[in-house]
Order: sequence, then C-alpha cells, then structure tokens
Amino acid sequence: MANVIQSLVATGHTIRGVCYAKTNYLSQSIAALSAIPPERVGLNGEYDYYGLAKRIKTSFHGHVGREAVKQLTVKQRGSAVILSGQVDTLDLLDRLIDLALHTEGTTHVEVHDVQVNVLELAQPVRVA
Repeated sequence: MANVIQSLVATGHTIRGVCYAKTNYLSQSIAALSAIPPERVGLNGEYDYYGLAKRIKTSFHGHVGREAVKQLTVKQRGSAVILSGQVDTLDLLDRLIDLALHTEGTTHVEVHDVQVNVLELAQPVRVA
C-alpha cells in the first residue's frame, strides 16, 4: 500500500476519499449494517419502519383483546412508543404501558391525551 501512495504522490496525483480498513473490520461493519434495529423489526421479522408500533398493537390485542384497545392509538418515534386515545380504566392503561415497555426495541413510553373512562383510585383520597 505504501508503494501505491508513494507512486501517486511522486507523479503529482491528489488522493481524495480513500478509506482503508482491515478485512475483518469491513465484514463486521457490513454485518452491522445488514442487521435491523429492534424498533424497525416488523411482525414477521422483516424491516418495517413502524414495526415496533405494529408489534405492540398486536401484543395488546393478544393480552387484553381488541375491544379493550379499539380507541387507543399506538405510534412510534424511533424507539419511543406514543399512546393516545381512550381506555376504560387506569389499571388497563398501566398494564398496556408495562406491555409496551417489555417489548423489544422500546426505550420509553409516552402517554399523550389518554382519556380514562373510569378513574378509580386504589386508595381513597382523604381531604383534611
């Protein structure tokens, strides 16, 4: 390699945009590029830009049923999951957040304007 560079410099050529890497580094880099980020894995393991949101929605249907989440919207922004819409109870919302957090690829869950139909607190609030 040094001989090639010396001959190019000796003849007055400009070297621009050349990248050298060890062969094992190059194969590792290519393998990393071919891997799908966890938040982009679709329902069947394929690349899907909205794969995380789709997998979470499917998980919700399987664990709590379609009817319980029919008015809930699941979106994603990268690895962040965004829930909005309407659910019946606060316990259900807590369960859905827990399911979303335990889905591979999720880093955090944001709740935006979720209306809870029945708001029952576990402990009654005492007013002094």
